Amino acid sequence: MKNDTASWRFFSNLFKKPIALVIIPLIFFIGAASFLPTIVKDTRGDAFLSPDNPALLYRERVRDQFGLNDPVVVAIKADIYTPEVLQLIASLTNTIEGLENVKEDKVFSLATEKNMFGDDGSLIVEDFLDPLPSTLSEALLVKKAIQNFPLYNGSIVSKDGDVALIVAELWNQDISNVTYKQVNDLAAAEIVRFNEEHGTGIESYVAGEGAIAGYLGEYIDNDMKILNPIAGLIIFTIVVICFSAFSSGLLALMMIATTVLSTIGIMAASGVSFYVITNALPVILIGIAVADTIHILGHYFELQADPKREMNRDLVIETMAEMWRPVALTSLTTIAGFAGLYLASDMPPFKFFGLFAAVGVALAWVYSMTLLPAVLILTKPKASKRYLLNYLNNDDKKRDIFSRFIQKLGTLSLKYSKSVVVLGSLIIVIGAVTGSNIVIDEDRIDTFNKKEQIYKADKLINGHTNGANNLDIIVETNEKEGLFSPEALVKVEALQNYALTFDDVTSATSIVDYLKQMNMSLNNSDPSAYVLPGDRKSIAQYFLIYSASGESTDFDEEVDYDYKVANVRLTFKTGSYHRNKEIVESLQTYIGREFNDENISATMTGRVTVDYFWIRDLGDGHFFSLSIALILVLLVSALMFRSMLAGIFTLIPVCTALLFVYATMAILKIPLGIGASMFASIAIGLGVDFSIHTIDRIRELFRKEKSIEGQPEQNIDTLIAKLYPSTGRALLFNFIALACGFGVLIASSVVPLNEFGSIVVVAVVGSFLCSMTLLPALIKLTKPAFIHGAKESLVIPVSSTAVLLIVAGTLGLASKSDASESPMKVEDIVTKIVQVDEGDHVTRSLKMRLINKQGKERISETTIYRRTLDDEKRTLVVYNRPTNVKDTAFLTYDYQSPEHEDDQWLYLPATKKSRRISASNRGDYFLGTDFTYEDIKNEGKMELSDYNFTLLGSVQYEGQDVFQVRAIPKSEKIAQELGYSRNEFLVDKSNWIIVKNDYWDIKDKPLKTIYLKDLEKIQGIWSRKKLVVINYKTGHTTEFDFSDINYDTEVPESIFDVRALSRR
Repeated sequence: MKNDTASWRFFSNLFKKPIALVIIPLIFFIGAASFLPTIVKDTRGDAFLSPDNPALLYRERVRDQFGLNDPVVVAIKADIYTPEVLQLIASLTNTIEGLENVKEDKVFSLATEKNMFGDDGSLIVEDFLDPLPSTLSEALLVKKAIQNFPLYNGSIVSKDGDVALIVAELWNQDISNVTYKQVNDLAAAEIVRFNEEHGTGIESYVAGEGAIAGYLGEYIDNDMKILNPIAGLIIFTIVVICFSAFSSGLLALMMIATTVLSTIGIMAASGVSFYVITNALPVILIGIAVADTIHILGHYFELQADPKREMNRDLVIETMAEMWRPVALTSLTTIAGFAGLYLASDMPPFKFFGLFAAVGVALAWVYSMTLLPAVLILTKPKASKRYLLNYLNNDDKKRDIFSRFIQKLGTLSLKYSKSVVVLGSLIIVIGAVTGSNIVIDEDRIDTFNKKEQIYKADKLINGHTNGANNLDIIVETNEKEGLFSPEALVKVEALQNYALTFDDVTSATSIVDYLKQMNMSLNNSDPSAYVLPGDRKSIAQYFLIYSASGESTDFDEEVDYDYKVANVRLTFKTGSYHRNKEIVESLQTYIGREFNDENISATMTGRVTVDYFWIRDLGDGHFFSLSIALILVLLVSALMFRSMLAGIFTLIPVCTALLFVYATMAILKIPLGIGASMFASIAIGLGVDFSIHTIDRIRELFRKEKSIEGQPEQNIDTLIAKLYPSTGRALLFNFIALACGFGVLIASSVVPLNEFGSIVVVAVVGSFLCSMTLLPALIKLTKPAFIHGAKESLVIPVSSTAVLLIVAGTLGLASKSDASESPMKVEDIVTKIVQVDEGDHVTRSLKMRLINKQGKERISETTIYRRTLDDEKRTLVVYNRPTNVKDTAFLTYDYQSPEHEDDQWLYLPATKKSRRISASNRGDYFLGTDFTYEDIKNEGKMELSDYNFTLLGSVQYEGQDVFQVRAIPKSEKIAQELGYSRNEFLVDKSNWIIVKNDYWDIKDKPLKTIYLKDLEKIQGIWSRKKLVVINYKTGHTTEFDFSDINYDTEVPESIFDVRALSRR
């Protein structure tokens, strides 16, 4: 090549200091690679939607408002209704509740849920497993209770009694991988212990979206840790075979490592997550980096075939002066292909995949223009004799098998050029017709190999129970307590019934189901009463009667604190988009036409809905990004070749290959899912390299043939045939490297990567064969003008470097001071607490303010009457506000004797009846507040027979000297009854009133704190006027404000008569 061209002068100047061209790229590489440890994995299905997508925003609302997200689900496969298995479920539930990332109050199983039934007109609410069954007959009673409670029959336990579920909601989905492993290990260990102890063969499985997201990252990582090195090793071997030189393989590995690690490092530095599909990026970049290397090394070694040339810097300059153009062309068109994916996709994983694939191609281009030639100048590698003999030998029989194959392929293509074009046209037509039948489908569980335990777990759960695939419908009314409206609830019930008309919808659950169960229970468990109450007041009072025995958080998953917003949860047999698509769209139509009006509206969200939107967009985005990529490649090719026709010719092999893949997918019924959806843009980016090199080389052959004056014009077949020994052989090895690189993914146990690898291999095979056969045949038959060449124009590559450094460190110190000891004995202190006068009778007004974790309030105003008799304390609570529960009355008889169970009644004005309700355990919460019945009964005192007390010392609290005392239940049984493992309280020395009491739950985790905020001496008795309790477990706060306190006026005994309630 003449040394007066612009390209020669540019590279001559660039390579004056080759050491600098090695050091600068390596500094950049080290800087970028330093960020690799900071890469963050994101395996969530939600990641495929833009953060501002309405379905995702509503799903976050469900998470924040109702505490529901993507749970981890444990399935126990056994004969469930035996005392031993029920005890196992309780034990395992308790263990899972103790995990740090598990929401303790959002674990659902037979051991946590409450039964609701009627007995002689009363409503009884009690735990299914309290007490734990110890005999078969007791276990069968649990079975009967579940079968009589439609809400749970099929959800937490299968209808056939063979599978029971433990559903655990997580605090932080980002560390679900750690939690999944913990849950899986705990369940496995418990089952092994149980089987060894009882000689059984029960099994445990862990599934659910939380488990899928948790295991997926580790699953793919383990897979790629094996496959990526294998891909690198295979490509290294191919390069060594191609050039018959070990050093060539090392140069290829250098280019692979710098390109791949720099790209992933830049991604980490940019704060972009490493998504599921990003695992395919290293394989793509390996193929691109080695392709540039093969072409540059091939030309460099071919120049050494001339014995007159010296092994010096000029040899590298000449190589680059000739090779910059095809490498630049292929890099720019590949970047254009990936840019199409970036520009056309709204899904972050695909968008960033396209962006960083383009960045990786650009880096490979820059490294191949700087680092690789600089290393060649410094190391001066020589072409092997075997390679040169193969290149120089004109005898086909003496060439290697690769050269003979590609030459034979070229000869046949040119000889039967018309047949080749006809065959290509048929493929295009067949592909266009059959490809339109491709089905879009995706199911996250299908990411896993069918042999994986998590796959088996999902199939077991969906096969035996209502399933682990959820769709949530947020129902919103336009006023506070709008869900007390019978009309609104009837609409919700109709929506649930409509959803259940679809075979794949296995259950529909909402507050409607609980109200129907309450109504049936309050009507002596008559199945015909399993209907909604008929009026607003009854509905409000049903919730109140439930709160007498239930907990304040029992309906947190179904309704908000204002009774304005509710959640309807549907469960599906499958997570398949193709099967659920019709259901989601039908529900959308029903909600729009039949449900929404000026008073009530519904919006769908949840896992099934979120998956519907991103998978639907997956199909739309696939063909849109394909169109953008093709247009960009067309424009770049046309610009570089200065011919629109050249741009069209460039795309012919790629489009033919794509249509062939679509036809194959349609015929074999391979759905377009997450694995297959990326292949088109990637196939364009990779496949266009073959056609670019082919067209550029043929143009170069025509240009050289014209430049030799006096030489007769060669036969066009002879001229095009010169493509195959050099460029054709290099493209063959490029093709083999790509095919083997992606072929490694076929061995992947990750199904989408397996499908992706298979489809890309087919596409690359098609692009290569079409570039080597169809494209030359078309050029021969049509003799396009652009083949005769154009003047050279130099495009100077520009390299930019960026290194970011982050250093952070913080230390925290904490200290605790010891309290000084008090000479007073703890027994004397607690005795004085108990002896504080509370009056024999009292009347007072109470304003109850209940605040949930979102800050929403429920305010009730009541009047309380209390009278103490010799062996019992009687209390009557009468509601004055809100209006819906006005005159509702709650009557209790608290007996001093522990053998005598307390009596409780609730008077409902809506029914004008007094109903006995189950006597509450001491640790149950009082009327939906954060005070327990024991707290209310003791009125700030401590039961001496329950605790062992320890004096911790004397401390200062809000400017007052107080005693600090620790109380620990005397037995495990008492601790279980109270719900506390210990509590520590502060006692005012001046009046022996407890001013603060901290409680820890059974697992010794902080549970709640009760504060005394206002204390006043009224009629000679110290009276607590304001109490505040903060529940750390639920995020709830309860405030009690007492007023109109009267100890002097006697409370008549007659008002505590049950019959008197209805006469009020």
